Amino acid sequence: MEFQRTIKREITIEGVGLHTGKFSRITLIPSEENKGIIFIKNNCQIPALADYVVDTKRNVSLGYNGIEILTIEHLLSALYSLRITNLYVLVEGDEIPILDGSSFPWIEAIKNSGIEVQKAPIDYFSLDFPLVEKEGKGMIILFPSNSFKIHCVLSFPGTPILWQRYEFFDLDKYEKDIAPARTFGFWYELEELEKNGLIKGASLENAVLVGKEGYVNKERFEDEPVRHKILDIIGDFCLLGRYLNAHIFALSSGHTLHIKMVRRLKEFFRGSNKE
Repeated sequence: MEFQRTIKREITIEGVGLHTGKFSRITLIPSEENKGIIFIKNNCQIPALADYVVDTKRNVSLGYNGIEILTIEHLLSALYSLRITNLYVLVEGDEIPILDGSSFPWIEAIKNSGIEVQKAPIDYFSLDFPLVEKEGKGMIILFPSNSFKIHCVLSFPGTPILWQRYEFFDLDKYEKDIAPARTFGFWYELEELEKNGLIKGASLENAVLVGKEGYVNKERFEDEPVRHKILDIIGDFCLLGRYLNAHIFALSSGHTLHIKMVRRLKEFFRGSNKE
């Protein structure tokens, strides 16, 4: 049996947002057991649950009563991997800082703070049958399993990386194999993203750019994009509000498809009176 966790001491991290380019300050605050992860902005509390997702275009944003917090997925991915189940996230600004484009700075800061194991057990959910969601060329399938596994395939025809695949089976290896992988983009996307007011804080210091001939900046892994996609999947599934025992197969999936599946799972909780 695994038990719920929080952090031992407050942590403050500052930086600019990937999309807004604006400065923000984030303070992680220990919380009592059975509280879950709760974001706080302008005295408004927003639980880290799929019910509060208001945008999934190029990031995941939470919102409530007109208050929005952008790009929460990297922080949530780090929290999920460390089994941090109870935490207040005080947000001063509009967006969680992108930092180096990965979740590793969050892992490092939390481990330096220390992790407090609490008395209540972690709430797990297991599937009895497969679930499938599709959107465009993307697909995500959940198979019953007694543990958490991800098999991810990315397909980018007409680009230097063509396709990548990676299998991830052990959250204890997240820090080494997944956390350092940075967000990524392609040369042909940049103009459109900028026109839409996005990636104002992006740079070659916090993202991997794939050009016509290959990676423009030095990659941390040969297959860094697919590893980062797994990082995103973990962060998005953190919005389930419980830990999932399932084998996730993801093919060219994105935030919208992930959240669609998470919301479908939450309907099972409601139907079984588990919420």
